[in-house]
Amino acid sequence: MGAPGLTSPIRSETFQNLQLNAGIFIKNLVYDSITDAAALKTLITNIVTGASAAEGKGTMLGATRGGGTFVVTREIREPDVDGRRYPFKGGKFVDSADARLTTTLIEVTPDALVLALGNGEANTPSGSKVTTIKMHTAIESTDYITNICWVGDIADGRMVLILLENALNTADFSLTFTDKGEGTLPVELHAHQANVNDYDYAPFKIMYFDKAS
Repeated sequence: MGAPGLTSPIRSETFQNLQLNAGIFIKNLVYDSITDAAALKTLITNIVTGASAAEGKGTMLGATRGGGTFVVTREIREPDVDGRRYPFKGGKFVDSADARLTTTLIEVTPDALVLALGNGEANTPSGSKVTTIKMHTAIESTDYITNICWVGDIADGRMVLILLENALNTADFSLTFTDKGEGTLPVELHAHQANVNDYDYAPFKIMYFDKAS
């Protein structure tokens, strides 16, 4: 059999465009001053290691298992109009959109449990060594997380960032524990519009950070 020839999709850039490894999930990432992949990588490293340079710049959700998934679903409507025989350009309307990040956490911390509950809260009285987690019965504005980000590597040194605005875990809470195993905590974080007049864009971003020149 001969070479694949011109019908092959493989190009010299193909292996440079691959997204590698599981990436990392960050809560409330402050990235406004980040201008390239190297600076973003430095910030993420500082957040993971707890360096003072990263104070107030974000916190990691914790180690994960099985990577994660980013999904955007849209509800698209095509009005049934007399005389329409075929789908026409301009004839479809987006009624709603939902963006979500899912992963499974394996660090069972109070912060992770509160995040997974969605409308939970943790309280550690002053001087106490006991943290109590409760779930209030209403979802309050303070339960929404300013942003949840997934940050991953591209093979050529770039980095990709997916950001959900006003994120909230809406899936059922499920902490699974097994003999000779580790507890797992799946989360499904959904993005939300900031207010009832926010209709221009869906509440998520995908950003590519190029290598420093």
